[in-house]
Amino acid sequence: MDDIKIISKVIDPYILGVIISLGIGLILGLEREYNNLKEDKGFAGIRAFPIVAILGFALGSLTDIYTVWLPIVAFGAFIFFLGFNHLYKETIAYERSFTTNLALIATLLLGLMVSAAYYRNAVATAVIIVTLLSLKTRFHTVISNITSDELFALIKFSIIALLILPFLPNNNYGPNELLNPFEIGSIVVIVSFLNFIGYFLVKFVGSKKGILLTAILGGLISSTAVTWSYASRSIESPELSKKYAAGIIIASAIMFPRLALLTYIFNSALFMYVAIPFAIFSIICLTVSLVLIKEDSNKPDTNIKLGNPMNLLNAIGFGVIYVIILFAVFYSNQFFGESGLYYSALIAGLADTDAITISLAKFALDEEKLKLASSVIVTAVMSNMLVKLGIAAFKGSKITGKLVGFTFGGIIFIGVIYAVIAH
Repeated sequence: MDDIKIISKVIDPYILGVIISLGIGLILGLEREYNNLKEDKGFAGIRAFPIVAILGFALGSLTDIYTVWLPIVAFGAFIFFLGFNHLYKETIAYERSFTTNLALIATLLLGLMVSAAYYRNAVATAVIIVTLLSLKTRFHTVISNITSDELFALIKFSIIALLILPFLPNNNYGPNELLNPFEIGSIVVIVSFLNFIGYFLVKFVGSKKGILLTAILGGLISSTAVTWSYASRSIESPELSKKYAAGIIIASAIMFPRLALLTYIFNSALFMYVAIPFAIFSIICLTVSLVLIKEDSNKPDTNIKLGNPMNLLNAIGFGVIYVIILFAVFYSNQFFGESGLYYSALIAGLADTDAITISLAKFALDEEKLKLASSVIVTAVMSNMLVKLGIAAFKGSKITGKLVGFTFGGIIFIGVIYAVIAH
């Protein structure tokens, strides 16, 4: 607020408030005016909104002289005026201008905020509102393409994240107090959220942008799913084998920063240990992908069928896998020492890398176990890379299998060396 104070010394505070209110009104009014011209309807635009914003500021400024009830009464009267304005209009016209009414009410409130010296808050709110208003067409397009299954998936995710998770007990239970319901629920929500965002990016952005972009976005959900899909398509379109191989490789490149992010969330100290090998693996994958990808006018359909973005059984299944791996990591280390951790990592990596990464991040909260945990995480990742190599080799074309095999084989070789050195 220091810069505002400096400006207020040069400009009268009341004039400054009027200018800020004018700016807010112009931002909102310009969007509404453009919308009115575009749709050939509307009753408020570039003139009405600035006037309403300044009116709100003036009413707020008069509270010191008159009463604090002045803006409250005026606010109610303004809402009544907007409602009365539509009494003699057709219902359809009223429905079409309902958003404009809300925007006018918000503009009056923003003017009142300016009068209370909430300058930055008011401007920031105005920017958010005008963004929502301007995205009307985009929202309609997105919503019209959402299926009932995806809508129910969103509802399920909201229930889990907003209604169930906050009420889970944040206490430790079970052998060695390994089980914490709130932590397990949080893990399910975090991973589900990443998958949820990735799913809709693939649907609304990646499906029309070619193999490369779809692979990048698909990698946010499951690089194994991308590998399975692209390997099959390389058989159907052998002439595109190199591009599909590049898609498989770059989808796997996305896995490494995703795992690094999970590591940082649950154990920032461990992140420093896995950051270097993960960066090396990502660079290798990205370099190979850029070499293989070339401009091609022939852009085949690249929609990846990844199923329901929020299948409740899958979410619960991930939680079960996480708990099993959590116990496997603990008891493997207890009964078999360090070698037991590597066995559990090899097995866990065959199915899922997220769960073993999160488990080891929690396991390595003790600083003495950081090197061991990083080595085991890399081992799990190499196990997962081996699975994808096998999918590409046995399910894909010869060219795709060979290119993916050489790339992933090199990464596995480097990963094994790192695991040995780190150990």
